[in-house]
Amino acid sequence: MIEFCGIAYRRSSSRSFDAKVRVSERGEVILAIEDELIEYSKSEYEVEPKLGVASRVIRFADGVRFETDDHAALGRCEAFVSQSRLMRLVDWMESRWLVALGSLVGVFAFTFLFLTYGVPVLAKYVAFEVPQSIRRTITESSIDAMEAYGSFEESYSMKVHRKAEGAFERALGLLGEERREEFEYELRIYDAPEVGPNAFALPSGVVIATEDFVELCETEEQMVAVFLHEFAHVELQHGVRSLIQDGGVFLIASLALGDLSSLGGMAASLPALAIESRYSRSFETEADLFSGRILEKGGIGVEAMKEALVLLHMDTVEIGFTQFLSTHPDIEERLEALDGLGED
Repeated sequence: MIEFCGIAYRRSSSRSFDAKVRVSERGEVILAIEDELIEYSKSEYEVEPKLGVASRVIRFADGVRFETDDHAALGRCEAFVSQSRLMRLVDWMESRWLVALGSLVGVFAFTFLFLTYGVPVLAKYVAFEVPQSIRRTITESSIDAMEAYGSFEESYSMKVHRKAEGAFERALGLLGEERREEFEYELRIYDAPEVGPNAFALPSGVVIATEDFVELCETEEQMVAVFLHEFAHVELQHGVRSLIQDGGVFLIASLALGDLSSLGGMAASLPALAIESRYSRSFETEADLFSGRILEKGGIGVEAMKEALVLLHMDTVEIGFTQFLSTHPDIEERLEALDGLGED
């Protein structure tokens, strides 16, 4: 029998009483409050886990709360008092700082690995479960935000339209069996001098191209290569996946519960993501290889994609190709990846 003193509070009362607890080896407890003795079986009370040097607490089924500062005495009988295995494990871990530190490091490591690898995997799965109607909403919201920015005006140049639309239809023909039925491909051309040469795709299948981009391309094959690259962003849903990954775990959870409004609310950020080429390097390389394989299969070859990449990222016409690569190491890696396709 182990005895220790403390104070007790009866149910629904803030008044404290001097009290004594006796614990048998079978875990049975006798609580003495004033002249009253109350017996409890092992299932009728619970010992709260230790928290630093704070008073230890025993809660009884009838609402009585007992507190004691005699940590040593309660510690001696914890092997047979009513405390869950989990709480004993927590207590054991907290009493060993190396274990506690290791657990903390483990939590940080798990969080890092989950955000780095787990969230992208979940985003890939969730992105393809998003209905096409939501993709249309995201696309139109993105276009509204883009036009509100003021730098985009609809193009009325028939020459530009004819040149771009021919390449667009040719690219769609090459896409062939790689095309998913739900995506609705459409080309929209804008006069956007502040943006410069650019082309990007939105989740439903709308591809935006600027007049400067159409005029920059020296051959139709270069334009076809870029359109195929943008089709790849749609087919692989890189835009939605980027939004989900940026939103993180909470956005994934809300989408899993059917709350798609949170995804639509982020649509305004998508044009900036595409215009500024801020897709992840892995997404860009994935799109390059997707389009590169189709170009090789279609007899055009990856050279058209490589030429378009250099043209779109060449800051000035005065610098040489070697200097260009030294200032764009990510482009050099993408060119090397395409070279690998051409060698197969």
